Amino acid sequence: MAKKPLKRTTRKRPVSKKKQARKGFPFLAVGIAILLIGFIGYFVFAVDKPEEVVVYPKNIIKEVEVLPEKPEPRWEYEKTLKTKEIKVDIPKKQVSKRPYLMQCGSFRRLNDAETLKARIAFQGLNTIIKKTTTWYRVVLGPYDNKRLAEKDLHKLQRANINGCMIWYWDL
Repeated sequence: MAKKPLKRTTRKRPVSKKKQARKGFPFLAVGIAILLIGFIGYFVFAVDKPEEVVVYPKNIIKEVEVLPEKPEPRWEYEKTLKTKEIKVDIPKKQVSKRPYLMQCGSFRRLNDAETLKARIAFQGLNTIIKKTTTWYRVVLGPYDNKRLAEKDLHKLQRANINGCMIWYWDL
């Protein structure tokens, strides 16, 4: 008959026997416990406690300070400032003659311009596609002041439509 090969194990180290706990009286633990109890007992009973010190309140007499009388003003400007009127001329805002426009893109194909116009329309803004010689410009506006144009620009930037520029153009 043929011999079967022996199974090889992967264990390389011999199995060590667990060390048995030593049995005996725990002298060290008992010694530490006795020292600790003695230390606490010494501070509880042997150390003298200080006597309570009684503090008697002193009779305190408060002196009331009287404020001196208000001195007379030595300067004249205090009297003149009370009756002085100041007139300030505020210039009127200059109304711009040209409006602000915002250009958000310029494309060679009308289809690309209409795609951007649709994305801007989803943000609630109206756009115009202007045709120049060979370009289709996507323009927003006109705006009376730059602040209104910047407000719409920030709205478009939050919608991830970047690249818009505000121009001071003629229609």
